[in-house]
Amino acid sequence: MKHQSQSFNATTPHRLSSFKQTPDSGLVLKKSIPAWVLSLSLHAFLAGILFLMLSRIHTGTGNTESRTGGIVLVDATSVTTEYLSEGDIEQNSSPILSPESPTPLAATNELSPEFPGMELSLNEGSGVGESLTESLPGADSMIVGPEFTGEVGGKVTTEIFGIKGTGSRFVYIIDRSESMAGFEFRPMLAARQQLWKSLNSLQENSQFQIVFYNDGVKIFNGESRFYFATEETVEQARSFIERVRPSGGTDHMKALAEAFKLGPDVIFFLTDAEGGFTEADLQEIGRRNRSAAVINTIEFGERRLHNHSLEAVARDSGGQYIFKNINTLRLDVN
Repeated sequence: MKHQSQSFNATTPHRLSSFKQTPDSGLVLKKSIPAWVLSLSLHAFLAGILFLMLSRIHTGTGNTESRTGGIVLVDATSVTTEYLSEGDIEQNSSPILSPESPTPLAATNELSPEFPGMELSLNEGSGVGESLTESLPGADSMIVGPEFTGEVGGKVTTEIFGIKGTGSRFVYIIDRSESMAGFEFRPMLAARQQLWKSLNSLQENSQFQIVFYNDGVKIFNGESRFYFATEETVEQARSFIERVRPSGGTDHMKALAEAFKLGPDVIFFLTDAEGGFTEADLQEIGRRNRSAAVINTIEFGERRLHNHSLEAVARDSGGQYIFKNINTLRLDVN
């Protein structure tokens, strides 16, 4: 028994030694993997995950399908609605015109049937210049009112007692003081007849105003403005002229001041009061005549006196002066 025990003890270390050295033993395998290998593997795994996350953030949507934007036009000219893509337009349309190339008239005129009342002509919308300025309302149209709807302006030449004046805006100043009723009413009748002839010679786009004066002023239609010489307006002016009766004294400067406010081209000034303008009056007339109106003066009388201030008024403005002898003045029968 003792022998056997010793034999067992002797063999036990040998068995243990052989057990530790067995390659297939799990105990030997576990002790053979170093710690640094496990740490390296873990770090590599984490680095791989981090790389994938950064790659996804950088590429954005990743595998999202790319799409191309464009402009789609709708063809509504037919019964059905047709959508045209950019590719269809490039294949079917003609080359784009450069800014220097003129727009074909045929393409422009095709718009007319679709927009009634908006037909285009060669003169409309042709650009900035004379066509644009002519289409805009001028200051004259805002002054004269709605009587005439045609083109404003247009110079015309008219005359009184042979003195001619050319322009588009005329003011007639007629003395209606009591002395104009003398000589059997001849001065007033002569002034009326000449005024009536002059008004009838104007064009419809000509403008006029009539100022009768004595100590004060009496103007056509009572408004300080121009009127177009339409047939209807001239007939109204004739009725106004025939109703005026001479009376009172004479104030030349008040009448001229009324005329200058209108800014006329030509003034016809008829009076039987010889002169009467001082040097200060002449300077005042020049200052107030801002439109540089030509002032033509006509003087009635039995003989011409030494006062030539009426002639000076005409001369200073570039106008003409004439003296009419009331005794030899011929009147129209009608």
